[in-house]
Amino acid sequence: MQVIGLGTDIVEVKRIEALAQNPGALSRLFTQKEIQYSLARKNKYEHLAVRFAAKEAVFKALPFAEIAFKNIQVTNLENGRPQVTVADERAKDLVILVSLSHTKEYAAATAVVQK
Repeated sequence: MQVIGLGTDIVEVKRIEALAQNPGALSRLFTQKEIQYSLARKNKYEHLAVRFAAKEAVFKALPFAEIAFKNIQVTNLENGRPQVTVADERAKDLVILVSLSHTKEYAAATAVVQK
């Protein structure tokens, strides 16, 4: 496989916490599955923030533009490993790897896109 894109992002958790005060904003950026997963966690804003950072990282790594953040979904496998699904026909042959990390203050993500 060939690496065709690399993206990274870091976001302040407080920024996403402020954004979360507007439920409409959350539903524009996150899928319902991401919102339910994150809000059910003890550190819900950290989980939302790291998903936002992952979406930014994936957006930067994709070989095409004009994709809504809501079409990039970050979930976890049963073993906890994060995975990304892109709901766009242009991504059907791409493999996207993502690494997530967060603290109380910051969330960061790196994405690698392979073909």
